[in-house]
Amino acid sequence: MDEQSLNFEEFVEKYVKKKNPGYHIFRLIMIPLAHLVYKVKIFGKENIPEKGGVILAINHIHMPDPVFVLISTRRLIRYLAKKELLDSPLGFIYRMMACIPVNREGTSHNAITAAEYALDQGEVIGIFPEGTRNRTRPDDLLPFRYGAVSMASKTGAKIVPVVLKSNGRPFIDDYRVYIGKAYQIKEDADLDKENEILREKMLQLMKSDSQ
Repeated sequence: MDEQSLNFEEFVEKYVKKKNPGYHIFRLIMIPLAHLVYKVKIFGKENIPEKGGVILAINHIHMPDPVFVLISTRRLIRYLAKKELLDSPLGFIYRMMACIPVNREGTSHNAITAAEYALDQGEVIGIFPEGTRNRTRPDDLLPFRYGAVSMASKTGAKIVPVVLKSNGRPFIDDYRVYIGKAYQIKEDADLDKENEILREKMLQLMKSDSQ
């Protein structure tokens, strides 16, 4: 069934309320595999709150980025992912990862509202504010979309900035995950200003010289 033909209740039932027993199995498999293929270093994993709604705002540099954040916490992360990924031959992996599909060519109302519902239930949402992979500015950030700060303002969920750094070459490069401190924004916050604050927090993490 096409996701866009689902009403909100059906969409939430399929992508949020539905149990994902394979998620934690997938995570357990990915932990040794990620360390085998890359030299994984994670800094600040204690900054992800153990309870309550949390938005992980992550930069996007390589295809496997979600895996390296996923292995950084035992909490289930529901990523907002373009629906083409769930419709691809590898779609079963994205479904196992409890991803919420976003139709970038149509309306994303169901996806955003479902993510807000998940946050209200105390879950964790993973989102890439840049909206796409940054292929040209690895030491900088593309302009941000408003999803992360908008959802945080509406739900009261905490935002955790996350920065990934790697050249992405398997068996050669390391993969560093820098997790910043959680913070909240007000319900009536200026989203333009909050987007700049989030972007600056992530830029500061990018300058980290931890090895």
